[in-house]
Amino acid sequence: MRLLFVFFLMTFQFAMLCWSGTDQGLPPLMQRDDEISLAQKAGPPGIANDATIYVLERGSGYTIARKGTNGFACIVHRDRPDTLEPECFDPEGTESLMRMELDHAMFREQGMSDEEASRKIDVGFATGIYRIPRRTAITYMLSDKNKVFNGEKVISYPPHIMISAPYLNNSDIGADFKDPGMPWVLNEGSPRAYIIVVVRDRTEANTRETENKH
Repeated sequence: MRLLFVFFLMTFQFAMLCWSGTDQGLPPLMQRDDEISLAQKAGPPGIANDATIYVLERGSGYTIARKGTNGFACIVHRDRPDTLEPECFDPEGTESLMRMELDHAMFREQGMSDEEASRKIDVGFATGIYRIPRRTAITYMLSDKNKVFNGEKVISYPPHIMISAPYLNNSDIGADFKDPGMPWVLNEGSPRAYIIVVVRDRTEANTRETENKH
C-alpha cells in the first residue's frame, strides 16, 4: 500500500510538472538562444543589434537576456500557445506600450487567466499605472515568422510596422480592407490603437520599379 501511495504521489507530481507548462493556455518556452535570435529579427539590424532583448521565463514572465544601449527593446510576444509575434519597441514604446505586455505575461505566469490579466491591465490603465505614448511610437515587426490570431484563427502575417495612434478608427484613414497593401487600424477606437503598415519585400519593390521604367 505504501509503495502504491508513493507511486501515485510521484505520478501526480510528474503530471503537475507537465501541466504547468501549458496551464491556462500558457505558451511553451522556447530555447533561449532561439528566442533571442527571433526577437532580434523583429527590428532593423542597426537598431536590434544594440537593443535590450527579453526572454520569457516560466513563473516570472519576461526577463532581460541582454542589456542594450540604445533605448529600444525586443521581445517575442506570445499571448497564446500558438502565436509568435517578434516585436521591437522604440524608446517611447518601451516605456509605455511594452510595459503592459510584460506585465500581462507576468500576471499570466503568476496564475491569472488571460481574462483576469487583461482586466488588471485595463484597471491599471484607468488608474494611471499604464499610459499611452507621449509621442508617436513605432513598434517594428519585421520578422517573416509572425504568427498572429486574427479573431478566428492563427495566420502568418507579413513583416510590418505598427504606429501608435490612440483612439484612431479605420474610417479616419479610409481603410476599407479591399486593398491588402493599404494601412489599417488595429484596436481601433481604443487608447492602444495602432496603424499597421505592411513592409513590401525589397525584391518585389525593385521589380515594380524596373517595370515602371519600361
